[in-house]
Amino acid sequence: MRPPPHPIVSLAKIAFHLVGTMLLPIIVGFIAALFLEVSEVADTAPALLMFAGVYLFPILVLQVIGIVRKVRLENRERRDLGTRGAASWLEVFAKHVSVVTPRGWGLLGAGVVFLVVALAVKWGDVGTVAVLALLLFYGAVGITSFLSAFLVRGFRREVERQKVFVRREMSPAVIISGEPGEERFHLSGVPVPPGYCLLIDDRLPDVLATETRHVLGAGIRSTETTVSGRIRRTPRGLYRLGPASIWYQDLLGLTHISVASVATCELKVLPRFRGLDIIEPPRSKHRTPDVVVRPHRFPTEDFFRFREYARGDDTRRIHWKLSVRAGRLQLRLPESREMSVRNVVLALDSFLPARDSLDAVGLGDVLDRLVETWISLAAELVDRGESVTLVAAADDGKGNLRIEQLSGRANRARWQDLGARVRWQAQIDLPALLADVGKDTDGVAVSARFDAPPPEPFPGQSLAWIYHPPEDALGPPEPSFWKTVVGKRGLLSWLLRLPHPVGSDENTLRARFRDLRRDNDAYNARLRLRMRVRHGAQSVLSALVARGDAVYKLQPGPMRHRIVGVSAGRTGGGL
Repeated sequence: MRPPPHPIVSLAKIAFHLVGTMLLPIIVGFIAALFLEVSEVADTAPALLMFAGVYLFPILVLQVIGIVRKVRLENRERRDLGTRGAASWLEVFAKHVSVVTPRGWGLLGAGVVFLVVALAVKWGDVGTVAVLALLLFYGAVGITSFLSAFLVRGFRREVERQKVFVRREMSPAVIISGEPGEERFHLSGVPVPPGYCLLIDDRLPDVLATETRHVLGAGIRSTETTVSGRIRRTPRGLYRLGPASIWYQDLLGLTHISVASVATCELKVLPRFRGLDIIEPPRSKHRTPDVVVRPHRFPTEDFFRFREYARGDDTRRIHWKLSVRAGRLQLRLPESREMSVRNVVLALDSFLPARDSLDAVGLGDVLDRLVETWISLAAELVDRGESVTLVAAADDGKGNLRIEQLSGRANRARWQDLGARVRWQAQIDLPALLADVGKDTDGVAVSARFDAPPPEPFPGQSLAWIYHPPEDALGPPEPSFWKTVVGKRGLLSWLLRLPHPVGSDENTLRARFRDLRRDNDAYNARLRLRMRVRHGAQSVLSALVARGDAVYKLQPGPMRHRIVGVSAGRTGGGL
């Protein structure tokens, strides 16, 4: 769900709609009379006042009655759900006072312009056009305001009696990252008054790159109807969608009525298992092998691991090719028996300081790569025979954050489910995830943190890091904002090209500049995040190496991820 608007925004919206709807023509006409010669129409002032009293005043009364009834009804429902306060009341009032659509404001503006032109050039035909435009506008507002006083209550009463059925679902509700998904609305018995159509509208999370918008006619009352739309992107995560906004809109598109906010659903996108290419660092002199390192098997030989050559070692076991690559003599150590089973804790570090959370635009992809590496490494260690426990801070399915652990013996679909519920958070840092680690346990932390970890020592045997440096995770710098938005076609082409189907309200300049402002905010947040990385986060990798832990660098790929050794650590063990 989108966050509620600021109370000042709601107040400005209320004032704009009330003043603009009722007083704009009068204010503009009065100002025009101060500068233009209107003596020829001054005699019609009593008739105009009578027209305003007979035609405009009842419309204003009907509008106020409709708004009050709808606001009282929705506020009562919100109180039952535990939502109350001045901000909530203003949000509801602003929603229900917004009866006029962008097309309606365009008609009102055109009528006002023709009114001023008629006064300026003293052309009666233009004045007639202005009056017709204003009559059409206020007639639509009056009818809609009158109907809204009863349609909203009637709609909700029918819902309570289960005569109206609106259900929303995802098909399928659980998918793998990158697979197609579809959103469906099932409607039955929904009343649509003559001269109006039903709109279903909801803005999904930006990462899904999808907007929900459906238009239906009056025939849906007598038949069961299903409308659907494809989800354009399906990145890993748990998404709570809705409630969707239900509107009545007149056939001319001048006004609309907010009927209800209903129909919620969830979409869970599971991470994929990726192949891992583990490139080992040079071995330390310690004989304990790294947890992450794979054992190698040569033809007609047994498994081998490697360490640096020390004085007195058998020179016949030197691996010359590896020594040339490493720059130091490397010794083969044959394993005549299976390695003893280790207890390994795989921790996913999703801690992001609160100061960075507001600028974390685009960091969802970074967390996706970490989760894929996390579950893929767990699968590889389990296949080797290690005893693995996965631990992470995840959403419990109700919006609350908690530490969850899964054994490597659990179904791997449960690993994916846990990975889907992980999100960036500023509450649970890595030491809390590793607090219950035993002394005989090795740890592995998969991280892309911006700050060096707290100095608390690891309670187990050894700790290794699979680290995705933020400067690499953010990718190449974006071009300038105008190049990002306008592209190669130029500003004029951007202004003339319609991004949505012909007739959509999203094609208006107001809507397009609103989207432009939102894109600009996201672009600036991205720049602030890059500035933060450039000035503070580049030293994290050096700090991890200085701790004496084994450190690997994560290099994600489109199909497989590479884990490149940076430091074997002082103990030779690894996380």
